[in-house]
Amino acid sequence: MSPRSPRRRRERAEESMASIAHFLHRQPEGIQRILMMRDYASRASTIPPRERAAFDVTVVDSFLPPGPDSSPPRRHPAPVEDVRDVDILVLTVQPIELRATLAALGIEDRPHVVRRNRPYYHAEVPFTAAGLAVPPADLTVAVTLIGQAYGLHAQHAVDEISTFYRANVWVLAGMAAGLAGHTRKADVYLPQTVWWYEPGRLTADRFEPRPEVASRGPMNLQLARFDPTGAKLHDRLAAAITELPDRHRPADLAADFTPQVSVLSDAVASGDKLLRDGRQLAALHESNQRIVLGDQESYGFAFACRDMDWIIARGIADFGDAEKDSSYQYLATLLAVHTVLEFLESIYIPPGFAIPGQAVDRP
Repeated sequence: MSPRSPRRRRERAEESMASIAHFLHRQPEGIQRILMMRDYASRASTIPPRERAAFDVTVVDSFLPPGPDSSPPRRHPAPVEDVRDVDILVLTVQPIELRATLAALGIEDRPHVVRRNRPYYHAEVPFTAAGLAVPPADLTVAVTLIGQAYGLHAQHAVDEISTFYRANVWVLAGMAAGLAGHTRKADVYLPQTVWWYEPGRLTADRFEPRPEVASRGPMNLQLARFDPTGAKLHDRLAAAITELPDRHRPADLAADFTPQVSVLSDAVASGDKLLRDGRQLAALHESNQRIVLGDQESYGFAFACRDMDWIIARGIADFGDAEKDSSYQYLATLLAVHTVLEFLESIYIPPGFAIPGQAVDRP
């Protein structure tokens, strides 16, 4: 990784705690010590007690005066752990979303590694970097499972996974509820923003919503070059539908069905409420015409990835009403993942990518 590479390296909690423990031995008093202790306490809560014990002992030692025969304070470097660098990390929430994602990538169900009971699957996909990679090169991809709904669990999963993997792009792939009359089942959306609709002020006679918005930065410039109506994507999605196993084919899927794909034109409403009454999403759409789909995890995911590049890819599985069923969950996820893969393979240019035959600027 070159010094000028824009790849972001997220510091792991263990690295932060080891650094703080080291400086506590060098900073015997003052406001900086208090601030470091607060930082240590917040980061310590994110790792298992057994791994935290050694750091806690070191911190306690920093409060003790040195004995007459004591040796100089020891340095406590960050623990050495196998942290894997990948280009793309794909998160799914439900097991059926994971199965569809693995199928799109051609990965078998057996995980390549398990960390803290979370399975990880690895793959490589070719990419052309919008025609700059000649011949095509490969992107490394890791896939895993959040396993629980709700934004808080998505945020926690990103924090935990980032202690084992560093990625250029994080992708949340799966299904969502769509707004009836504006979306169709199995249509695909790569929204530009996420609206967390639950915050607000509760007064004696009403609730005043004060939604928070998560927006994406530089990745928009790349997604803007992706044509969702292109022939390559159309053929890819058509092939995925043709090859769909019978057990995952919805009974009412039209023989000539062609999914519509929307990129950067819409917003996803995210909150912990499971949309089942058919009215909540419509009310949110009235307040913001861009909101045409909703889920429970997007805001927590986007918030956790706020200093990294991220993509949310959602296929419409139902309309968030009492008549929802699971028949489109697999297909919706499958098409969403294929859409992201087409973007990565045809348009995406990784950070630090060097055009073959062209000299790379050195700092």
